[in-house]
Amino acid sequence: MAAELNTGALAGIPLEMEMLDDSFASAIARYDYPFADGADLEDMGQRAHMIRVRAYFYDNAEKETYDDHLALISLLSDRELVDFEHPKYGLLKGKIEELNVRHDDRQRCAEVDITFVEQMRGTIEPATRPAVLATVEEAYVAGQEEQAAALREDLLEVIPVTDAGAMTQVLDAAATMLSQVQGFSATCRAVVGTVETMLGTAEAAVTAPADSLQSTLTYALTIPGRVVGSLAGALEKTARLCDSLRNAPARFVESLDLAMTDLEDAFGELADALTGSSDAESGEVMKTHLRVACAQRMALEAAQVFEEDQAAFTDPDNAEDYDVLTLPELERVLAIVRLRLERAVEAAREMGSLKTMAKALLEHVNAVRLEREKMQEVSLDNPLPLHLVCLRYGLACTDAERLLKVNRGIRNPNFTSGEVLVYVR
Repeated sequence: MAAELNTGALAGIPLEMEMLDDSFASAIARYDYPFADGADLEDMGQRAHMIRVRAYFYDNAEKETYDDHLALISLLSDRELVDFEHPKYGLLKGKIEELNVRHDDRQRCAEVDITFVEQMRGTIEPATRPAVLATVEEAYVAGQEEQAAALREDLLEVIPVTDAGAMTQVLDAAATMLSQVQGFSATCRAVVGTVETMLGTAEAAVTAPADSLQSTLTYALTIPGRVVGSLAGALEKTARLCDSLRNAPARFVESLDLAMTDLEDAFGELADALTGSSDAESGEVMKTHLRVACAQRMALEAAQVFEEDQAAFTDPDNAEDYDVLTLPELERVLAIVRLRLERAVEAAREMGSLKTMAKALLEHVNAVRLEREKMQEVSLDNPLPLHLVCLRYGLACTDAERLLKVNRGIRNPNFTSGEVLVYVR
């Protein structure tokens, strides 16, 4: 018989046992009403997992385990959780609920029916999604300082060591950068002149909205501070020029990406036209930092898009004509942003804020994907109002607005037919 038994251990006590049953049950609350047939049912989740096994203890020429069942009985007085090494489930933590013992002291053998209740696995916590916009905004602000420091180091590699003071000199905001570095070497003046010329391609009379993040930032009155601030301001304006597509978030991000690509191409043409060695090096520095600035702005705009999209998804009544992102669109937007961030990280690996942005956006999309993938496609043979479709599949009538956002092919919600995506409850 022993060869047919499973082996395991309970609180360190070796067991030879056979499986009796595993109990999986739901906790169903019943609500009865006077003069009404039946009852309302509420599913309160699963009851505790219960396992019943029969363990055998005996003394023979090979082993002496009879006294182990006495140690097993003493475990009932233990207030702590015990470990159960189950042959199928592995290590479980829980409590012994009941022991039914049948033993014979004369033959030194016993069989014990053990009822083991598994402890709940982990603490149930409300599901929370990281505030993607707040996280990316903090990283954006930190990234502006990091970029200014990185730009200063890059420019110091281009200009002579004796001209290092040009990078920390406090500038007059009303005057050009070139006019304020006349006391430095010709190489330094050439580099600053090239930087200012290329900056003119992106810089414009930018008036940031009073409630925008850009309007709250203050940049150092130095050459790196002015360059980073001017690039950020120009990209802020570029993003606002695409705001007419804000209610179509996927198109908005794609249009902004094209506008940034055009700006990068313009920088590239200017850099390629430079002939001197110092001019060419400073041109490459400006191209690199425009790439970094574009990645930061794109991440910030994508975070805003994700925030607006989630608000429209959860509260469709206030979404008006906002097009909620489908899963393919969500993936496409993330791919655009991540490509820019990866290129920026390659150029400025010391900027930890870029990695923070990428991580926050990826975690948000993963969380949204898990929520929105809980859908199934159903086929409607006859036209039905969308709210009746919701009721048929166990959804609230108010979910009809959400389904209408997801199923863009529905022309008239009062006559829904064909293939429809519905949420799984």
